[in-house]
Amino acid sequence: MVNPLWLWRGLKGHSVTFAALFASVLVGASIAGGFQKLLASLGIHWLYVILIPVFLFSWLAKKEPQWLPDETKRRRWARGLIAGSIVLAILINQIKH
Repeated sequence: MVNPLWLWRGLKGHSVTFAALFASVLVGASIAGGFQKLLASLGIHWLYVILIPVFLFSWLAKKEPQWLPDETKRRRWARGLIAGSIVLAILINQIKH
């Protein structure tokens, strides 16, 4: 289960991890889904296939301040990813129809 605080932090523009996950789902190429398929294809037990991505993305979200210490830059990246993915999803929808 995804931590609901990621949604709030991501929408406020504080989490690049959430923004990347959100953007990937919005454009139809889920990072988490691909990671889960990779783990399943390696023959890892289904419980770990669910839990490993949750712990991995939680760990990445906690480490963001160390990797991107400038909060304004982190917000700019997160908001840019969210806005860009929304625009890209709209463009993809317009092209398909």
